[in-house]
Amino acid sequence: MGRWFSNGMLHDWFARHARRGAVVPFQAPALRMARVCDDERDGLIAVLRDFADNGAAYIVPWKSLPLMAAMSDHDMAIHGAISDSKASSPAQVREVIGKLALSGALGPEAKAQENRRAASEKSRTADVEAILIVHLLISCDADRALPTRWSDANAKAAVTAAAGKVGANRREVYRRIGEFSQLLAPVGLGSAQGVPSGWLRVLHDEIGAFGHHLATTSTGCRDAAIHLAAVAEAARRTARLSDIVFRMLDYAVLDIVGTIRRWDAEAPVLRQSIERLSVMLDEWPTLMKMTRDALRASPEEAIAQLRVLGSTLPRVPESEASSDASAPSVSDVLGTRLATIQAMLGVRQSVDA
Repeated sequence: MGRWFSNGMLHDWFARHARRGAVVPFQAPALRMARVCDDERDGLIAVLRDFADNGAAYIVPWKSLPLMAAMSDHDMAIHGAISDSKASSPAQVREVIGKLALSGALGPEAKAQENRRAASEKSRTADVEAILIVHLLISCDADRALPTRWSDANAKAAVTAAAGKVGANRREVYRRIGEFSQLLAPVGLGSAQGVPSGWLRVLHDEIGAFGHHLATTSTGCRDAAIHLAAVAEAARRTARLSDIVFRMLDYAVLDIVGTIRRWDAEAPVLRQSIERLSVMLDEWPTLMKMTRDALRASPEEAIAQLRVLGSTLPRVPESEASSDASAPSVSDVLGTRLATIQAMLGVRQSVDA
């Protein structure tokens, strides 16, 4: 019915697949590290990490997963929705969970939480769109000859002037900016105060801080310290590698004129980069929780839990890239332009009219 994999075999299996699937938020303890993946042999499959508390993995067809562990109504609803939608990426799984929560299938608390999250994301995406429009106008020098107080007429004139430099008409520029803002929703624009930040950037910052914290955490036990150091190193490498991707995405924002001008070619590359980034970071909320749980356990239990945790860590290559301290930060650049956003709140209606 399924296939056993040692940890090394599992890494090799993942290496042969373009997509590593996504963590599924099941409640059953036996499914706490379960992932859904596409597989050329079995179609949609479940990868059960540390299924027998020995660091090994068991791979089963997705339809057979209810036979492997007792599932609550919550888990069964998620399992069925993923089966129906064939979701196998972090973004697809998040969408499935969001729809289930809004339907009430995951309980009233989950529904209320999803309503708040959806409203916050909608507002944040609108803010990103407004900032991108202002950023484009300033980058094209389309704002300089206009009065301080914006009106529909001069907003249209500014966007039309920017469109001429981009090489597209006003409506096309607005369409591309809208698609860009939607694409950036999980990433956001930076980490400065007032600049919208997406959940992937927040998670990236948490992983970096988590790795730093572990590196300075003393357990008083040599065996536990060795395993804890491995978790800290994996977190450090993940944060450093994901930082490279964020800098690439941020450069696309900073070079907004070129990005919007070449949008048809740029959009697929940006979308793929964000998808890979989400896969890279997807396991870490579970890994961080498991590490914290282990550190709260007794010394003997901590060693055992950290040993198993170390065997399930994602294999992240060391990055040779280094940050350029002299390069402009997207947060710094956009942060200096936030004062003009309030005056530009009518741009969306003006451009679309």
